[in-house]
Amino acid sequence: MRLIWDCGESGCLGLDVQRAQEADHPVALTTVLTTLDRLMDKGILRREREGKAYRYWAVLSEDALQQRIVGGVLDRLIAQFPKAVAAYFVQQESTGGASLSELARRLEAGDPVPEETGGKEGRDDA
Repeated sequence: MRLIWDCGESGCLGLDVQRAQEADHPVALTTVLTTLDRLMDKGILRREREGKAYRYWAVLSEDALQQRIVGGVLDRLIAQFPKAVAAYFVQQESTGGASLSELARRLEAGDPVPEETGGKEGRDDA
């Protein structure tokens, strides 16, 4: 997605994405095109025919995509483990993590939310 966002309003051809990706990780053009089509099917990208190829644009901003992903994960967790999710957030607030109301206030004000919020502190993978 970073490559698509970097293309901006001009959009990217699948070949552009594949060539940019080759520097870090060689990948077949068919793999790139399949991935782009799947992202389009999910409403994350849009495309328009350009000659024999398609040009792709991001439908969602990076922030909107992050919110969509996190919202989907939380929805599934809450549906499967409602008590565990509630207990997690209660524990985070009681152990010094930012409260949900504080996080909401920061988001509404456009203030940055610290990365360590959500219990990452003291974890090896943080």
